[in-house]
Amino acid sequence: MESLMSLFTEKLGLDMSHFELFRSQLKLKNLKKKEHLIREGSVCHFIGFVSSGTLRSYVMNEEGEFNNDFYFDHDFVSAYTSFLTQMPTNCNIEALTDSTIYTISSEKLNTLITQDSAFLKLGKYISDLYFIRKCRRETSFLKQTAAERLEGLSTLYPGIQQRVSQYHIASYLGIKPESLSRIKLLTYINK
Repeated sequence: MESLMSLFTEKLGLDMSHFELFRSQLKLKNLKKKEHLIREGSVCHFIGFVSSGTLRSYVMNEEGEFNNDFYFDHDFVSAYTSFLTQMPTNCNIEALTDSTIYTISSEKLNTLITQDSAFLKLGKYISDLYFIRKCRRETSFLKQTAAERLEGLSTLYPGIQQRVSQYHIASYLGIKPESLSRIKLLTYINK
C-alpha cells in the first residue's frame, strides 16, 4: 500500500487525505494461482492495484490463447477498454501466482471524481499508462524483430523471465516457445 500512497503524494501531487479517502473505497481480492480476475464476456466494473503477485491478460481464438499483457507488484490491472465503455471484454485476466489485488469500482471512482476533481489526476495517470503500454506493444510488432521484442520486454518488466513461464513469454512475443529458446541461445552465444 506504501507504493500506492507514494503514487498519490509524489507522482500525482495529491495529499494524504486524498489517499485515505481512496483507500477507504478499496476492496481486497485474493486470487489463487490460475484463478481469474475477469473472464471474456464480462463487463469490467473495476480498476485494480496489484499489491503482490503476477497476472496475465490473454485473448482466445480458435487457435488458442494469446497473452497481451502482464501485471506485477504495484501495477494497475483492469480490462480497461471494458471499464471505459462498460461493454463486455474480449480478454481474460488470470493469476499466474497467488495474488493480492485492491480494487475500486467504477461507481466509487466516479463518485470520488464528482466530489473532488483532483481525483481526475489519478484517472489520467491510469489512462496514460494503458495508452503508452498499448502503443509500445503495437509499435514493437510493426518495427522490431522477436529478439528485439524480447529485449524490450525484459527492460519493461525486469525479472520477468524468472517470474513468468517461457510459454507465456513466447505467446506475448507472438512466437512459438521453441523460437524463444533459439533466440535466447543466439543472444547468449553472441555475448
